[in-house]
Amino acid sequence: MRFSFFLIGCFLLPFQVLALDSYADLVEELMPSVVNISTEKEVIDVKESNIENVMLDPMLQGREALGSGFFIRSNGYILTNYHVIDGAKKITVVTNDNKTFAASVVGIDKPSDLAVLKIDNKINNKEPSLSFKSIIFGDAEKVRIGDKILAFGNPYGLGVSVTSGIISAKSRNIGLGEQQYLQTDAAINRGNSGGPMFNLNGEVIGVNAAIFTMHGASGVGFSLPSNIANWISSQIIETGKVRRGWLGLEVAYGFDKYTDKSGFVITSIDEESSAYKEGLRVGEIIISYNDKPADDVSDFQRFTETMEPGQTLRLKTLSYGEEIRNVIKIQEMPERELKNITNKALNESSKYYHEGNNDDVVYISELKIAVKEASPRGLTIVKIESHSPLQEKGISVGDIILEADRSEVYSAENLLESIQYAVFDDYRPLTLFIQSVNNTFYSTIELEKEND
Repeated sequence: MRFSFFLIGCFLLPFQVLALDSYADLVEELMPSVVNISTEKEVIDVKESNIENVMLDPMLQGREALGSGFFIRSNGYILTNYHVIDGAKKITVVTNDNKTFAASVVGIDKPSDLAVLKIDNKINNKEPSLSFKSIIFGDAEKVRIGDKILAFGNPYGLGVSVTSGIISAKSRNIGLGEQQYLQTDAAINRGNSGGPMFNLNGEVIGVNAAIFTMHGASGVGFSLPSNIANWISSQIIETGKVRRGWLGLEVAYGFDKYTDKSGFVITSIDEESSAYKEGLRVGEIIISYNDKPADDVSDFQRFTETMEPGQTLRLKTLSYGEEIRNVIKIQEMPERELKNITNKALNESSKYYHEGNNDDVVYISELKIAVKEASPRGLTIVKIESHSPLQEKGISVGDIILEADRSEVYSAENLLESIQYAVFDDYRPLTLFIQSVNNTFYSTIELEKEND
């Protein structure tokens, strides 16, 4: 990826001179920047037919989602994932020293699944103000496959934890729009969403965003590169929203039959765009942009999106073999285009939090669902029939059953045992503890009596 961002100079910390037989000094230095985030959502009347993910545990006072975040400004600005705070009526932040703060939403960016929060850093609304330990953004462009990293987060609501691993791959397209992600083997679990990924210089190089797990595997984690996170969060803090650049055309790989040069063929162009008004047309070949070779469509799309509206883009194109130099003014992405990329990201996102193959799938007839074992515990729902009692409670494919009647679930046998106890007890309701993409909640399921 190619971006115009703030490049942070080399920031050497005292612990870097020590042998890396332990990360303890580095973790101690970084831990104060990481926070736990919990949210409460509106409780729906349990008599309503359109119940969705209602938290029925009276101790929790509403639905609750757990996630992570980190300070990006010392005066209380926090970066996290949008899905962590989506739909929240109340957001609570707990710092590493166990101080609790109410947080407000500064702004969100759905296409990147990022949100910026703010906690009050004033003491009784007076000076002096509290100062929080903010992170330093590193340059994800310089990350190499094999580099060691540390991932921080709040797995399963246990509290801030740290895991280590390496960068397994770069520029992974996992279906969340056009974003490219860093892949790691460091353990990233539910609740780690929004947590930072650090390099060994103590710089954030990614925001933990998604996991992909399979039966018997520990999972693969994905983090949004720091360059994108820095660009988006800075805009949100400064203006409350993200302005994306728009060129007004779509491209695909192609070559010019007159010169045999390869590049991006223009497949469609908006007649309201500056590109059209400057004379570009469908069928022309872009062979370079701002002196960069036209060899990666995704890089080109991200490059133009991250340009400031009003800036100019230099294009070198071929039209019937003739080379033409163009200067195009970047426009702000129209609302209709922003909605398109947002919907694409949201529609594709959920399957990357937990997936598996079709091995070891068990059908639970009493609940009319098919499940398979999740890691490290629980059962992933891989299919729900239309007349399943879980469907009306807002439970969906991909959600994980963690507990049944307050007993942890590790296998289908555990779940079936709890169901049988409920059946023997005159078909009393079964309480399930569910983990979905956005939150963790209790749901009470009415078991259907035989021959009813």
